Amino acid sequence: MVIDSNQGHAGSSELDPREASERLRAKIGDRAIAMVTATDRRYMPASRPLLTQEFDDDGVLWFFVPSDGSLALGIETNPRVSVTYSDPGRGVYVSLSGYARLVYDPDRIFALWDERVEPWFRQGPLDPRLALLRVDVDHAEYWDERSKGMVRLLELAHAALRREPAMPVTEHERLKVRNGGGDVRRA
Repeated sequence: MVIDSNQGHAGSSELDPREASERLRAKIGDRAIAMVTATDRRYMPASRPLLTQEFDDDGVLWFFVPSDGSLALGIETNPRVSVTYSDPGRGVYVSLSGYARLVYDPDRIFALWDERVEPWFRQGPLDPRLALLRVDVDHAEYWDERSKGMVRLLELAHAALRREPAMPVTEHERLKVRNGGGDVRRA
């Protein structure tokens, strides 16, 4: 774990892919909206919001996308994507990167179907344009500004004594979610 040196203490532990996925899911939340960025055919980055259907234990993100959309065309050119989540209310920001590909798996489509995407896929899970976007996450980074109990209490007391505003204690961690065989190592 890497914690910004001006804002906290450093700690570390080895995580396997399941633990890394669990930690990231806890930061992201269920069915969160992600900004997925890929490059288009001109190699210009383009972002779009997508509803996260699943972040599985293997470090794979799943989204529904139109098979004929600009994202599908972009990942044919360059499958490297970036996925970001932000929740300013909770003070949590997550950035993931990995490789994307389209998957046509009717069983998974039915298992992950969410009525919130129906405006884009009017025929529901049988829509012929519906595809799954699979993102195999290899790197992740997050910032979590939530207070950490005693550390935050000491920071508040120190700031009060100095009559200064308290600085937020931010946890900042980089995870290598996949390394060839899928193990997790610190970046």
